Amino acid sequence: LGLKQSEWAPRVSKSFAKKHHTCRTYGFSKHIIEQRLQTIMKQFQRTINELQQNISQLEHNAQEWQPYIDPAILCNAINACVQSAQQRLRQEFDYKKKMLVLDSNDRNLIRKFYDLEPNDEQVQLAIQVWHMTENMLKATAQEEVLRKRIFLRRLPSVYDKLINQSMDFVEPMLANEVLDRDRRASLVSNYSKTITQYKFDLMTLNLDTIQNIIRGHQQLLTDYQNKLSKCCDEILFQAIENRRQAMGKRHELYIKHKLNTFFDEAPATINE
Repeated sequence: LGLKQSEWAPRVSKSFAKKHHTCRTYGFSKHIIEQRLQTIMKQFQRTINELQQNISQLEHNAQEWQPYIDPAILCNAINACVQSAQQRLRQEFDYKKKMLVLDSNDRNLIRKFYDLEPNDEQVQLAIQVWHMTENMLKATAQEEVLRKRIFLRRLPSVYDKLINQSMDFVEPMLANEVLDRDRRASLVSNYSKTITQYKFDLMTLNLDTIQNIIRGHQQLLTDYQNKLSKCCDEILFQAIENRRQAMGKRHELYIKHKLNTFFDEAPATINE
C-alpha cells in the first residue's frame, strides 16, 4: 500500500489509538518494506531455480518408470495438491491485505476530522460517537458468534467445563450396585440430554442479554449524534459520520472472516 500510494503512516501513541479505537500502526516503515521485498525477490528466484531443476529431474526419471507416467500429468497433479493446501493461506493473506487498506483509510479519516480544527466539545462528542460505535460493533460480533455456536451446536469450552462438573456429584450415585445395567444407561442418557439442553438454554439467555446491550449502545449513539448535529456544521458532522461508517465496514470484513475460520476446529456438542 505504501509503495503503490506513497502513504507511510507513522505510529501513534497507545493512548491515541485506544482513545480513538484505531490501530496503532497499519504497516511497517518504508525502508523495512523495501528490504523485505528484496529478500522475497531473492528467495522467489532461488525457489524458481530449484523448481526448474526438480522438473528436469522428474522428466528424466519418468522415462525409466514402469508403467510410464506422463510428467505433465504428474506436474499438474502436484500443482493441484499444492494449490488446495494453500487455499487457507491465500484466504488469510487476502484478508490481511483488505484489513490493511481499511486500517489505512481509518487513520486518514481521523486525520481529516482533526484537519477541520474542531473545538474541545466537538472532539469529545466525536470520540463518544466512535466509542459507542466500537462497543456496539463488539457486541454485534459476540451476537453473531453466539448465533452460529447455537446453530452449529458448538459450545464454548468454558460452558462444558463448568456445567459438566455437575456430573461429578452424579456419577457416584449412578455407580450404585442396586441399579441394573439398562436402568443405569437410561439415567445416564437422561442426564446427558438435560445437561446439553441446559447449556443451550443458557446460551439463548446470553444472546438475549447481548441484544439488550446492543439496543442500549444504539440509544446512546443516537443521543450523541443528536448532540453533534446541534454543535457541528454539516462538513464536520459528515467527517465524523464517515469515520463511523468506515468502522462498520471494517467490522463487516472482520466478522465475516471470523465466522468463516473460528469454528473449523471447534468440537460439536453431542446430544446422546
